[in-house]
Amino acid sequence: MRYRTFVSLWIGVAAMMLVAVCGNAQNAKASKLAQLRSHTQVASPDATHTCTYSYTVGSGNTYMNYCITVNGNFANFESPSGVEMLAQPAGDAFEGYGICDVADQFAYYDYAYTDSGNWDAPTLVTQTASEVKIERTTSDGLWTLTQTITKEAGPPPYAKITMALKNGLGITKSVYLERYANMENDNAGASLIFQENYDATLDSAWGYNSYSDSTSDGGGVYGLMLQNIGSPSPTSVPYAILGYTISTTTGPDPCSFSNAGTITYANGSGLMFYVFELNKEQTVTVNARYQSF
Repeated sequence: MRYRTFVSLWIGVAAMMLVAVCGNAQNAKASKLAQLRSHTQVASPDATHTCTYSYTVGSGNTYMNYCITVNGNFANFESPSGVEMLAQPAGDAFEGYGICDVADQFAYYDYAYTDSGNWDAPTLVTQTASEVKIERTTSDGLWTLTQTITKEAGPPPYAKITMALKNGLGITKSVYLERYANMENDNAGASLIFQENYDATLDSAWGYNSYSDSTSDGGGVYGLMLQNIGSPSPTSVPYAILGYTISTTTGPDPCSFSNAGTITYANGSGLMFYVFELNKEQTVTVNARYQSF
């Protein structure tokens, strides 16, 4: 039996069960962590939409262009040619990542338009013609997220996102990791009509414009999918994976949000949600991708 099948039973009761996993060991350090965090969760000027690392491949229906910020957010995603999926209006993509320390219910996030104010500055690890690798540690030193974003030509083309999350504490921790996007395709910025259709499965979340919607808002019949790829590694890490929709354009609190289910022509967003139990100083790696459809 795969760990996914076993741990997926946690969904719906994950918050209660995972808080208890390492409760005794974590309580011994709770006071110290609270003191440390009181000095690190402050307003941050670091959130940015600014394009820094740009990648392009293909042409016409196989065209893809995206740009990554210094913090590892997508500043835009255009595919096929002329169809923008995130930056609506131009330069205002709402996209990023979040972490929740489950036992402490303590959140870290960066959604480009805002962040939680408890991250150290990012480190550019490598940059090539096809990928960029960015490392970022929380300002309390407890978590390090390393993102490798790679251009894949296809067809169809897609942007592969590899996220490696390290538990920097000396005890086992349960943690949520999520990737969020406010999918707003094609003509939304020009028409100022931002309603889309949103849905999700165990492995994916997406937003799209249907034929009837395009008649109403003047947009094309396109969509953007955020999809998990494969299983986390190492395979010894207990995990759960679930695609979610939320009924807001803004990003969620990584420690507290609910699945909105099927959203029909209304405001919304999609995200991939991961649950892990990590041993001290252990790293888990997951893969996902953005692909137009």
